[in-house]
Amino acid sequence: MELSPRTAWIWTASGIAFPLALTSLPSLATAQISSFERKQEIWSQLNYYSPTEGYHSKGSYGTNFGVGALAPSGFSGANDQTVTADSKDQTDTPKPRLFLSRGTPWPVDFGGSMTMLDGKKAMQAGAHIQWTLFEGFSVPSIALRGSHSEMRNYHEVKNIATDAIELGVSYGLFRYLIVSAGVSEQWEKGETQAKDDFFSLTASDLPVWNVKRTVYSWGVNISPFTPFVQIGLEQSFWTNRTQVSLAKLSFLL
Repeated sequence: MELSPRTAWIWTASGIAFPLALTSLPSLATAQISSFERKQEIWSQLNYYSPTEGYHSKGSYGTNFGVGALAPSGFSGANDQTVTADSKDQTDTPKPRLFLSRGTPWPVDFGGSMTMLDGKKAMQAGAHIQWTLFEGFSVPSIALRGSHSEMRNYHEVKNIATDAIELGVSYGLFRYLIVSAGVSEQWEKGETQAKDDFFSLTASDLPVWNVKRTVYSWGVNISPFTPFVQIGLEQSFWTNRTQVSLAKLSFLL
């Protein structure tokens, strides 16, 4: 049977388009997985906990109250196809964070923080306890710090819980300048919910994760005018594209 030119063209186009559609399916699945991975990185950064201060003990001076912000790392570029507009909205502006810490007569300090997130039910908070193992005059301070932080009901996040153990070193270069560096092990569990990009997913299809990571951080604390007011800056990272910047202005009450 002889095909008309129009029929032959339709069969030829279909024969090309169908294999192309099949080959595009893995790339679409990969893009969806990559998009979730990027979102997970954002959420992990927003739930990152740090008091943004050195590893020296405060002693019984009193209570420190601080106001600051957390800024997750940006995206690799505007042409990144794995990044949705919603993901960019979650990192467009730094998130305000409140800090509170307290010293004791022993080399043990504790504190907590809370991040201001958009959304009526969204919340992020964390707490830590620190044991200063060694400190002295004109020598580095070495401390062990344990922390727990959680973020709930933020966009597609139902709950993220992160536990961390950190070993850090601080050293005073001048009277009112302290530099610090630390390394920590983090254990994170996360659950998502059917909202935003995951709105159409059923409970069995919602992504969950359980990861362990090593985080490196460095920071500086400056008391420019008086020891009762301090500026803290910190940079933490665990991959080349996953970094967190924190800034804090604290007051000794």
